[in-house]
This record gives sequence, structure tokens and C-alpha cells, in this order.
Amino acid sequence: MIFVLQRVSRLSLLIAYLIVASCLSVVVSATEMTMAQPDIEHYGLLPQYRSVSISPDGKHIALIQRKGTQDFFVVRDAKTLRMVGGFNADKYNARHIFFASNNHVILLNSKHKRMAQIRGSFEQANAFVYNLTSQKIKVLLAQTKGLYPAQSLTNIVGLNAATNELYMAAYTGNIYTSFRMDLYRVSLETGRGKVYARGNRNTIDWFVDKRGQVLAREDFDNRESKHQVFSKTSGEWQLIFEKQTSVPETSFQAVSHNGSRLLFEDGLANHTAIFSIELSNGDIQGPIYQREETDISNVITDINRQLVAVKYSGFVPVYDFLEVEDNKIFDLLTSSFSDNSVHYLSHTSDHTQWLILVSGNDGAGAYKIYDRRNNKLLNLMSQYPAVEAIGEIRAVNIKARDGVKIPSILTLPTDTSKRKNLPLIALPHGGPEYHDSLQFHWLAQYLAAKGYMVLQPNFRGSNGFGFALRDSGYGEWGKKMQDDVSDAVAALVKAGYVDPDRVCIMGASYGGYSALAGGAFTPDLYRCVIAVAAVSDLPLMLKTEKYLKGGNHWVISYWENSMGASDIKNLRLISPINAAEKFQAPVLLVHGKHDTVVPIKQSNLMYKALKKAKKDVEFIKLKGEDHWLSDSTTRLQLLDAVNIFLDKHNPARLPELSQ
Repeated sequence: MIFVLQRVSRLSLLIAYLIVASCLSVVVSATEMTMAQPDIEHYGLLPQYRSVSISPDGKHIALIQRKGTQDFFVVRDAKTLRMVGGFNADKYNARHIFFASNNHVILLNSKHKRMAQIRGSFEQANAFVYNLTSQKIKVLLAQTKGLYPAQSLTNIVGLNAATNELYMAAYTGNIYTSFRMDLYRVSLETGRGKVYARGNRNTIDWFVDKRGQVLAREDFDNRESKHQVFSKTSGEWQLIFEKQTSVPETSFQAVSHNGSRLLFEDGLANHTAIFSIELSNGDIQGPIYQREETDISNVITDINRQLVAVKYSGFVPVYDFLEVEDNKIFDLLTSSFSDNSVHYLSHTSDHTQWLILVSGNDGAGAYKIYDRRNNKLLNLMSQYPAVEAIGEIRAVNIKARDGVKIPSILTLPTDTSKRKNLPLIALPHGGPEYHDSLQFHWLAQYLAAKGYMVLQPNFRGSNGFGFALRDSGYGEWGKKMQDDVSDAVAALVKAGYVDPDRVCIMGASYGGYSALAGGAFTPDLYRCVIAVAAVSDLPLMLKTEKYLKGGNHWVISYWENSMGASDIKNLRLISPINAAEKFQAPVLLVHGKHDTVVPIKQSNLMYKALKKAKKDVEFIKLKGEDHWLSDSTTRLQLLDAVNIFLDKHNPARLPELSQ
């Protein structure tokens, strides 16, 4: 039973430049090409199957299954796949599933909320427990007195199997007085909780052992920029870690199997690594786990936060498992799926059955169970079973103008007869501290099915490939980060892959900012611009964050460092809203009305600025949608709008050519 609490590439593919053959004289005929358009529903709907988990004894699997546009929580027999339990989970906005025990499944959900006396709106998350025997569902921490009302109640830090209780960290207090993060003991049968240990206004996490004994408490003081960890193994609180920092980058995530040490993630010269700290005296050892020129993506633990594996990022994920034999098993599995990402999800308590997700050139996200005893691989289901043809995915390195290597993902059109002079969609990712990897991407594959090449550049500021790439993006919004996208497009044009007159840029969140910045600051490069949930006004974004979180919150320090906010004049200059008159390409803005990360006001104001400048702009507002496009209905609305916009302004299918 494994629960993911919270990233060395094996590929060293370099971009293969194509040589443009001698041109033929052509004329355009009146007949349009009649190649079939891809079905929007095959790509735009949420995955038909997601968040699959296997029980500790291997007898059951639990998952979120989509039927039409509705989500269902389903429990199936792991051998026959016969349904043995579940319920309609559509109203819960299901996020994640995992087994707490053989008989209890935890379902995490969230819902958009507004509350009196609380600034702005927020995503309120809850945890449900489903009993396989009684087939009843309970809300964890429901009817628990004293809880602060505006918070997410999903922070499970441990399980006491003997008492059938979970330990959950949650805020105690009300909106009129101060609040603190306490540790609660929560019944798996009733969902009710009681305060087990008291924290303070600076507490951000708790650690317990398998018996529920409190091991440590983690604090961060925003006012004093102080990060601390206190141990209670001696019976009294003892300070074992203290660091002055405006952003808590040291991440305490796991407990050693003997309960004597905490494992934490921290930075070295050019990458992240795992260290350990002795709970009795604060002695730090390590690095224990590290990989050059990559970052740690996840620290994978069981429900008691004991280490199972460290997952590293890059073009494809790789792992360091705690058990040596597990490393051999994973190497065996990955050797069978080259040019794919193999994601470890969980295994049974005896390590004999492994649940993995294979995603990339071999299919649209396939869940599989590896039976170690019989050395067999069972195919469970595909995330997108209706998607048959996969556009070839390539991991490449492209040089920017100053020689910096930009790791990038290329997706080629599913029409394999065309490999040069292609229409291109540049698709920069959000974050910006995120990265794209070699795996199935629903939007990239839809665009490839329409006939586009898709470029996903991991520009400066991206994580996943070491600190040099990430840190070189600080203060470079709209500048070197944007140049990396432009340079990647230029390299593909020079190589003969791409028609320079048929390039569009599209992105969401930071990627939406990048799309708008492309239209504003390199207007000759793009034929159209699509910006989803985009930041358009950087000073306004910082102002909003300060209003919601307070000016001394560490999140503000992070954004100021990322954007280069020491110079407010610079922020105005790199805000696309202040360069509306420079746009030449038509713009499509799309934004969810319930976006709590980038308020829809950012797109409202951008739309008004472009309209005032008499530019070609459309604005689609997605009713009830959040920042992550979590609803199938509105994702289809988005894809339909994108489809119409691209066909009008940069059609992938040119009129038929004849000599």
C-alpha cells in the first residue's frame, strides 16, 4: 500500500535537422483536403480511467471512472475486474484515491467555495473514507468541533492500524480570532476527529510513527522568515533544525523505517537531493539520494510517510527504491517500454504485485499490474481508450541563442506522410517551475491529430533538469524565458520541420502569459495566440496575492524573486496588457470563472485592452471551471473553441496542392 505524498533522463536524443528538398512549383486547387478531423471528445473529456490504486493485499483496485461527462468512484476485483463497490462521485470533483487499509479507501476531492469574512474564493478540499465491507462513505473530520472553516481537510500524516485511526493535520480556530495547525486523531469508521496534539500559528506539518506517537512538528514563521523543526522523541519539544529563509525550500517529507530520523529534500549546487536528520540531536547526514542534472520529482512513501522510493524528473522518470530488489524490478519493467515514461504507482505489502502507468509512444496512458511471482504483466485499462493513433513523441535538446540547452518535447502529426514544412503550435507549460516530459499529453495529441507539429519547450525557469536551468529563469519573465520559446521555434524552422508562416502559440497559466508575451513582444513570429487562464498584468497579480495571503507570506517572496519584482517599472514593461497595441495576430482568451489561482479578472482586463486597441480578440468564459480544467464539459468547450479558432486563423489542412 503506497501513497504518494507529494523528478536523469535516460534519453539523450538530439534534434535531427531535416534538409529541405528542392522546391516544386505548385498551384493551389479549389478542392479542399478531406482528411477526417479528430473527435474532440476522444481527447477533451477527462481520462476514462484515472487515479488507479491497488489494495495492500492485491485483491482490489480502486479508481475514478468517467462515464459520459460524470465521474464515478469504483472498486473492482483485481483479477476479474468485476465491480464490487462504488458510487457516483461527480458532485465531489474527485482528485485522488488510495487505500488506507485492505478495507478502507480514501477519496480526496475539492470544491470551489466562497465564505463570509474570507478574502476571495478558494478550493476547499475534503477526504472521504469508503468502507468496502459496509459500502458506506464517511467524510473525515466531519462534525469535528473547533475546526477553522476555510481550509482543506486532506492532510493525512499517519495511520494507527491497531486502533483503526488516521492522524490528520488541520487548522483549529475561527475567522474572527487567530488559528493554529493541530494534529487530530480521526476514526476510519465514523470520520470524527479529536485534537491529539496542539501546534501554533506557525505550524505547517506533523510527523508520527506507526503507533501514532508524535515524532516531530514543522514550523515556518512568515514574519521572521524562520524555518524550524522540533522533535518530541525525548518527551519534550526540542529544536533540531533552524534556517533563516524567506521561502521554505527545505522540504521535510518522510520518516525513516525505525522512526529515528526524518528525510528531507534540499538543494545542492545544481540539483535537489535527499538528506536525513537525527530526531534526537539534529545530526544531518547525506546526501543519501541524488542524480546529476535532474531534480527530485516526488518522495514516495506509505501512509505512515515511510520511504518507498525517490522519483527523479527529466525526459522520463527514474527511481531510487529503498529496497535493492525493487530497483531491479523497475529496471526490468522500463526495459520493456523504451520511448515511454514508466510511472511507479504502488505495490502490494509483500511487493509481489506492482501497479504502473506506461505513457508515451506506445499508447495513451496504460495501467498495468506486474505479477512478480509469475513474471507476468496484466493490462488493466487505458486512460484514453478511444485514442488509437499516437503522434510520435520525441525528446530533444535545442540550443538557445546564447548556447543554453533547452530540453524540449516534440509531437509529430499522426499523419506520418508529412514530416517537413509543417504548421506548428508552440505550447509552453505553466508553472513556470514545471516541465514537460515524454508522455501522452491530451492537448498535444489532439493538435497532432489535426495535423500540427507541437513544441513543448522546457525554457529557462523550468524545473526537472537541474538548478542551472531553473535559476536562470529568475527575473526573466518576458525576456530570456520568452527568447527560449522563440529560439526553439526558429530552430525547427531552420531544420525544415516548420513553415515559418504557420506558427501559433498556446499556453495555460504561466504558459498563457508566455502566449500573450509572444503575441506582444514578438508579433511577427506568430499567426495566432491562444491564452488559457493567463496572467496578463504582473503588478496586479502581485497585488492580488498580497491581498489574499498578506504581504509577509513566503509565497509573495517566491513570486517577487521569480518575476524580478524589485523593479515595478520592469513588471509593467513585461506585462502583455500594457502592450496591447503591439499585437498583430488574433487572440483567443479562455478562462474558468472559478479560477482561484489566476483570477478571471486577468483575462477580463486583457480582453478590454485588446478591444480598445482594436485588435482581433475572442473571450470564452468557462462556467464553473477551475484553474486546472477539471470538468469534462468545460474542457470540451475549450477544445471546441480552440478547434474553430485554429481552423479560421491557422488551418492545419491547406488546400490541396497540385503541380
